Amino acid sequence: MPWQPVPSFIIIGGAFNVAAGLIWGAHRLGYGEDKAICQDEFKFAMGNRDKAIAEYKELMRKTGACNNV
Repeated sequence: MPWQPVPSFIIIGGAFNVAAGLIWGAHRLGYGEDKAICQDEFKFAMGNRDKAIAEYKELMRKTGACNNV
C-alpha cells in the first residue's frame, strides 16, 4: 500500500526536528543567547570588544570621570 511508509517518514522527520531543537537548546544554555549563524572569529571578537566598550562607557558615566563619553 502507498500509505505504509508514511509513519516511518513521520518518525524520521520528527527525530530530525527533535535533534535540531536539542542542538538549539544546548547553544542557548552554553552562550546564554541564540547562536549567530555564519559568525566567524572576527565577528565574535568584535562583539566582545563592543560589550567591553559599552561597559567602560557606563563605568565612566557612573563615576563622572568623563562627561563627554
